[in-house]
Amino acid sequence: FGYNCYNLIMGIKKKRVYFETFHFGLFPLTIIFVLFSFLGFLFEGLWSVISYGHWDNHSALVWGPFTIIYGFAVVGLILLYPVLSKQNIFVQFLSCFLLGSVFEFAMSCLQEYVFKTYSWDYSHLPFNLQGRICLRMSLVWGLAGMVFLRLFAEKIIEVLKFLNSRIMINVGFVLFVFMVLNFAVSMMATCRYSERHYGIAADSVLDEFIDARFPDERMRRIYYNMEFLK
Repeated sequence: FGYNCYNLIMGIKKKRVYFETFHFGLFPLTIIFVLFSFLGFLFEGLWSVISYGHWDNHSALVWGPFTIIYGFAVVGLILLYPVLSKQNIFVQFLSCFLLGSVFEFAMSCLQEYVFKTYSWDYSHLPFNLQGRICLRMSLVWGLAGMVFLRLFAEKIIEVLKFLNSRIMINVGFVLFVFMVLNFAVSMMATCRYSERHYGIAADSVLDEFIDARFPDERMRRIYYNMEFLK
C-alpha cells in the first residue's frame, strides 16, 4: 500500500523526480528524518551526560525519542545538496549559517506564538537576537552544515537510492503515518498543557481526553526545559 501511495504522490507509476543524477521520495526521506531525529536524541543525551553528568530528555514529540531538529536539518541539506554541493566551502558555510539561524529564529517565534512557551533563551550570550539566536549557535549551524555537506551528504544519498525498494518504501509509509500522528498529538498535548497553565478549562471531549492522557506531570517529564511566558 505504501509503495502504491508513493507512486501516486510521485505522479505516474514508476515516474521519478530527479535532481541531476539522483531523486528523493517522500517515504525514503521519512526514514532518513526518523533515523537522524533518533540519532540527534542520543547525541543530545550523551552531550548532557558529558557536560552535566546526567541524561536529559531532548525529545520534541510525545511519542518516541526524537529530537526532530536534526531530522529537519539533514533532510533540508539533502534537498539543497544539488545546489550547495557546487559551491565553495565559504558559500556552504555561509548558507548553513544563515539557513540554520533563520530556522531556529522561526521555530522560536512559532513556539512562542502557538504555545506561549519557549525552550531556549540565548539572552545571556553575546551577539544574540531577542534571545532566539546567537552568534555562537549560528557558527555551529554553519560549521556542522558545511561538514555534513562535504563528508556525509553524498553517502546518505547513496543510502536513499537503496531505500527506494518496495519494502523500504512501505516501511517509510508506516513511519510517515506514525510521525504525522505523533506531530498532531504532540501539538494538541502541548496546546492543552499551555492552556491549563493559563487557566483555560477543557471545552470539548477531545480536550478532556488529551488532559487525561497527557497531564502536567507527564508533559513536564517530556518537555523538562519548556518555560511559559510571563
